[in-house]
Amino acid sequence: MRRGFTLIEILLALALLAVVITLIQGTYSGTVKSRERSGAESRQLHTAALVLDRLANEISGAYVDPAQPEATGLVITVDGDGNAGLAFTARLQPIPTIRPGGGTEVAYFVETEGERTRLVRRESPDVDGDLAEGGGPYPVLDDLLRFRVQCYDGEQWLDEWDSREREDGSALPRAVSVELAWGRDEEHQRMVRTEAAVYLWDREAAEP
Repeated sequence: MRRGFTLIEILLALALLAVVITLIQGTYSGTVKSRERSGAESRQLHTAALVLDRLANEISGAYVDPAQPEATGLVITVDGDGNAGLAFTARLQPIPTIRPGGGTEVAYFVETEGERTRLVRRESPDVDGDLAEGGGPYPVLDDLLRFRVQCYDGEQWLDEWDSREREDGSALPRAVSVELAWGRDEEHQRMVRTEAAVYLWDREAAEP
């Protein structure tokens, strides 16, 4: 005579099965979240590298127009949180259907909305004398923790610069250092840094 399973045995088996399924699901969910987080961090690193490379190329083309010395040049400010604001005129290559190229106003600044901080870029093909206005701003890097810009004048690195007020030599710095840090918080931050030479640093003015 064959003996079947009792109700208690069935309930115990179901309970064990539920525990096993829960453990498997938890492990799978953790693996998926870890993969998604790793992918997001890789994309953010790639984006930051592209932003930094673009910024370095643009800074290299910074110029001062002798016909508009007060309307062109390079300005770096620092806000209360230690983040930089960067605005300058540069000679950029034309991009068909996007921009004509030549003299262009470019600006990078930090924008905070609620708990979200990001790096914003602004570009204007109209060199109108106001480096802080014009063009359409758009975010280029989210979860920003730090945006630091310094200028090298041949002797030291400076946190602030205004080519319109320079009286001791070239209106442009010899080089510019840019540092970007981002992440969910300081403990999980990532950072990239570069230095860009300014081609026209040894002239007080250059034809645009």
